[in-house]
Amino acid sequence: MKLYEYIIRRLILLVFVLLAVSVLIFYLTRGFERGFAPWAPYINEKMTAEQIEEVIKAHGFDRPLHEQYFYWFRDVFNGEWGLTGTWGLGLPANRVFFNRFPRTVELAVFATILTISIGIPLGIISAVKNNKLPDHISRIIALAGYSTPSYWFGFLLQLVFFYYFSLWGLPNLPSSGAPSIATRITGLPILDGLLTGNLGFVWNEFVHLILPSISLSFISLGFLARIVRASMLEVLRQDYITMARSKGLRERVVIYRHALKNALIPAVTLTGIFFASLLGGAMITEYVFSWPGVGQAALLAVGQGDSNFILLYSLVFATIIVLANLAVDVAYAFLDPRIKY
Repeated sequence: MKLYEYIIRRLILLVFVLLAVSVLIFYLTRGFERGFAPWAPYINEKMTAEQIEEVIKAHGFDRPLHEQYFYWFRDVFNGEWGLTGTWGLGLPANRVFFNRFPRTVELAVFATILTISIGIPLGIISAVKNNKLPDHISRIIALAGYSTPSYWFGFLLQLVFFYYFSLWGLPNLPSSGAPSIATRITGLPILDGLLTGNLGFVWNEFVHLILPSISLSFISLGFLARIVRASMLEVLRQDYITMARSKGLRERVVIYRHALKNALIPAVTLTGIFFASLLGGAMITEYVFSWPGVGQAALLAVGQGDSNFILLYSLVFATIIVLANLAVDVAYAFLDPRIKY
C-alpha cells in the first residue's frame, strides 16, 4: 500500500470514529446530565409557555434519547452546535470554543517546545553518560517530572515566582490570566500582536505563558527523557554504531548523525500524542493559571452538565488525536525507510 492510499484510508476511518464518539458522548451527557436542561440556553424569562414548548419541539428535546441524537445531528449539519449555559453567557458553543482555542494552541506549542528542547537532550546525556553523575541527575529530574501532580507543581510555581518574588522585591512572573488584544486577525494572540506591530502585547503574552508552559512541560519531559534514554541505549549497542566508532568517527558524529535518528522514533510517538492531548486542552493547568483556553471552558461545562459544549469539545479532541496519530505514522516513514504501509 502506498503512503497516500494509507492516509486516505485513515481519513475515511476518521469519519466513523467521530460518529462513534458523538453517539457515546451524546448518550453520556444527555442521558446522565443533572442540573442542566439542554433547552435552558434557548429560553428566557420573557418567553411564554407556548414559545418555550415550540423551542423544545423544534430541537427534539421532548423526544426519546435516540431521536434527540438525530435532531442534534441535523442541527450540527446545519452549523448549529447549540448554546452554552450560564458559564458561557448563553453564546453559541462553537463561538465560545473557537474564541478560546487559539489560547490553548499557544500554550500547547510553547509547552511542546520546552518539552522537546529539554527532554531530548536530557535523554541523550543520560544514555551517553550511562550510570554516571549526569545520568543520575537526569533520571532524578525525569522521575520528579512524571511523579509530580500538575496542580501542585502549578501552585508551587505561582508561590515562588509570583508571591515570593514580589515579597522579596524581585521581578516576578504573572500567576494567572492572559492579556486581551484589540485587533484579531488569525486568532493567535502572539501572531496577531506581531502582525499589528504591537510588541508590548507580544511580550506581555509571552510572559503570561511562561509559568503554565513550564508546568505542563515539566510533567511531560520526564516521560520523553526516559523514552529517549532507553532508545538511545538500545541503538548505541547496535553493530553499525560499533563499526562507526571503529572507523575513527568522532563521538559527536556517531551520536547525532548515526544513533539519534533511529532513537527518535519512539520519541516522535510520545511527542505527537503529548501535543495532541494539549491541543485538546490541559484542563487542570488552565484552571490553576486561569488560562482562557478550551480546557478551562470544558471543565466549567462539565461542572454544569453543558452537553452542547462537551459534545463539540469531545469531537474536536477526537479529531486532533486521530490526526496526530496519523501524522506520527507518516513521520515514521521518513525517519525509517524500512517502515512500509
